[in-house]
Amino acid sequence: MRLIRYRTILPALVLVCRFASAQTDAVPKERDRAPDFSITTDQGKRISLSISHGGLLVLNFWETSCVPCVAELPSLSAFARRFRSKHVVVVAVSGDEDLEKYSRFLRDHRIVLDTYRDPTRGISKSFGTLMFPETYVIQDGRIIRKVVGGIDWMSDDISSFVHKRLAP
Repeated sequence: MRLIRYRTILPALVLVCRFASAQTDAVPKERDRAPDFSITTDQGKRISLSISHGGLLVLNFWETSCVPCVAELPSLSAFARRFRSKHVVVVAVSGDEDLEKYSRFLRDHRIVLDTYRDPTRGISKSFGTLMFPETYVIQDGRIIRKVVGGIDWMSDDISSFVHKRLAP
């Protein structure tokens, strides 16, 4: 009886492992071409991968129920304001399913950067994002930095990185 179970289970396990391996290989990494996407933000601004040519696109994936995401948003907003005139576009893409909760959060927290709600998480999935927050810095269609977890976007390290990437 046990022999029959192993013969049945083993091929299924092999298929699962192959599938998981294929999914991991497809996840874009730093220096890889970023997955293509096109959105219209809540503010009516058209954003696509091509917007990063010549500047930087900072694509942040978050949710209102994510404590580190909420903690990170004020510094990300300040970063967006600080570098807006230097060809840096910051977009916060929320995976929230509940439109009312999402809208109320943006209003209550006075979020002042470009936002987009992606309840199917299609964009974050195309980047291989499994946990929030996760941020991709993109230049000329390529991922130049991936940040997993919340950070202080106003830190000297980040400012230095951005200035070096934008230097002629």
